[in-house]
Amino acid sequence: MKIYKVRKKCAVCDNTELKSIMEYGMVPLAGDFPSQTELLNDRKFNLNVQFCNECSLLQTDSVIEADALFKDYRYMSSIGLSGHFKNVAEMIKVRFNPNRVLEIGSNDGVLLKPLQDLGIDCLGIEPAINISKVAKDKGCNVINDYFNEEAVEKYSLESTFDLAVSNNCFAHIDDIKSIVKGVKKSLKPNGKFMVEVHYIKNLIEQLQYDNIYHEHLYYYSLNALNNLFNQFDMTIIDFEEIPIHAGSIRVIIENAKIEYPLHVSNRLEDEDNWGLTSIGWLEDFGDKVRNHISTIKNTLIDLKSQGHKICGYGASGRANMICNLAEITPDVVEYIVDESPERAGRFIAGTHVPIVDKSHLDGDEEKPTYIIIFAWNFSKMIIDKLKGNGYKYIIAFPTMNIVESYEELENFTSI
Repeated sequence: MKIYKVRKKCAVCDNTELKSIMEYGMVPLAGDFPSQTELLNDRKFNLNVQFCNECSLLQTDSVIEADALFKDYRYMSSIGLSGHFKNVAEMIKVRFNPNRVLEIGSNDGVLLKPLQDLGIDCLGIEPAINISKVAKDKGCNVINDYFNEEAVEKYSLESTFDLAVSNNCFAHIDDIKSIVKGVKKSLKPNGKFMVEVHYIKNLIEQLQYDNIYHEHLYYYSLNALNNLFNQFDMTIIDFEEIPIHAGSIRVIIENAKIEYPLHVSNRLEDEDNWGLTSIGWLEDFGDKVRNHISTIKNTLIDLKSQGHKICGYGASGRANMICNLAEITPDVVEYIVDESPERAGRFIAGTHVPIVDKSHLDGDEEKPTYIIIFAWNFSKMIIDKLKGNGYKYIIAFPTMNIVESYEELENFTSI
């Protein structure tokens, strides 16, 4: 089965004149965490990033067949995000008071469960077999399938929901227009759509190139989202910048063509003024990325040459990307701790750094001097869990920092 294809036109406006921003070369899928028996079959695919001057969408040119990414998925949102989504559920109850809610990409039920606990009738659609089973075991109502326009008809979901939500998966879907068509069909005439997605302003300003990978097809500004929803007579009526995943935006969309609220119009204009809708602000991104990768690589090699033991924390998609881009092998970082049972016992794709559970770190007789936090957007949470052990922490984003406590970091925010 051929699982890789090259994008020939913009996913939103069909423009064929896309401008290249950054070439990553051949890298593994960020969601690949091979087992011991799979190490000889590493998969790598080309990855480049392109900008559309017509609709302002930053997008990868590489599209991986969805089953290769999502049928066997190793990311569980409940690891680290339960508190966030409990707050989201309470906000939904207060703001929308919906009778029925649809969640697209419901993962392990991290939002469905608190919504149910609040007495809201909700349905999740989740393609990952293993992850949807976790949600079902919690008592959540989940369809194990992909969401799109056809799924709405297949499961008779037309005009059924007061609210549809998509949390951190709206950038993952190749045929994004089919998703919006499906949302529009599934909503009642006065329904709302709420999207949480990484915000391109944070990604570029904070040099978050470790969050660019095959699974993340799109990197949205409010203007890019607006250009998408406009095609289907849907209107952005509110937005909020939120700290989740080191800088996201929560957008509320009305299932109707209406006038923009003033604050939405102002932000669309602000993005124009900031340069988010033109290619100029991206032109030096590639050079900054290459310099930053060299800094990470040289820092780790220097510490290792001084006799220090280095381990990692957080075997995220970000970790897969950084380990491959900076050529981090077990000779440099001996292992990476991860709290998800879906990843412990596996390996980083490409460089084969072992992934272990937290008990391994506690039982390691030769404790590491340095821990590089790959899941750096959870730095405070991780350092709090490990405090009192005398570790020094390497936090490479947005800039390189080596600290002994979280308080030493200046102007740093994370979830």
